[in-house]
Amino acid sequence: MATEYSQKIEEIMTRELGQLGKFVIKKQCRDLGIDPENIQAEDLPKVAKAMGKVMVTFGGPDKAKKIEREIRHLIL
Repeated sequence: MATEYSQKIEEIMTRELGQLGKFVIKKQCRDLGIDPENIQAEDLPKVAKAMGKVMVTFGGPDKAKKIEREIRHLIL
């Protein structure tokens, strides 16, 4: 069962990229040495930055900043 953070990040990325979003999460987490199903609060800054970098390609810098901010704000 995926953590709440993993589920929320998947929701954000699939909303933005469709099915590609899941692949992007897996690849970026693997590159960071993080289990994509077990993302923890302390992983969010690194994951947010990685997703932001990917989103520059797909949506431009403004969209990238928005997504990065949205993921960072998942920390409660």
